[in-house]
Amino acid sequence: MTTSNGIEILRHYILDGCQVKVADVAPLAAPGALDDALSRLSRYRRDKTLRYRFERGKLLSAGAGLLLDDMLMGRGLRERDMRYVEGKHGKPSLEQYPHLHFSLSHSGTLVACAMGEMPLGVDIQTIAIARESLVNYTLSDDEKAMLRALDGPDAQNAYFTQLWTLKECYAKATGTGLTHDFPSFAVVDGQVRALSPLSPPARFFVFSVDGARGAVAML
Repeated sequence: MTTSNGIEILRHYILDGCQVKVADVAPLAAPGALDDALSRLSRYRRDKTLRYRFERGKLLSAGAGLLLDDMLMGRGLRERDMRYVEGKHGKPSLEQYPHLHFSLSHSGTLVACAMGEMPLGVDIQTIAIARESLVNYTLSDDEKAMLRALDGPDAQNAYFTQLWTLKECYAKATGTGLTHDFPSFAVVDGQVRALSPLSPPARFFVFSVDGARGAVAML
């Protein structure tokens, strides 16, 4: 389904206390589409988009803004009217609506947005190669063992990508982002297993679309 602002909605999930949408931003590559999109977004999102050096990053950033706008319209609001404040580690929130939480992510040509009334995070990633450096940066010892027990690179890459989205969305929900010590916690059967006393509990939802994996964490 193509929305009125030009992006193609691929998935719409209604969870307990949270909504998630996934969209393809490929239509924004049409002549004039990006400029038109930017004219309908807030200055904050326009400035963020124009800081990207390459066209792909600009399309994804603008597409994320359009997807947020689409979800805000369901609440009678518009992204262009929003004022943003950023937390200690750069996580944005809506100044006028502090009770309304949102999270954005993008990968490939896909963007995802989660919105609800509790701290949350969303992450989407195209299937990534489970390189040793990334595995060591991301996974706990138990997760590494589970990864290595899988048969073949395809299974390992899919499993690693899903774990990465779970870790990333959880870090976004806590507001720590990439500063979080990812190996300090494990996600087992949809639950956070704290390997330090710093990890708050969360509920998770996982999804897949077009060669990508995604996850949402709700604190």
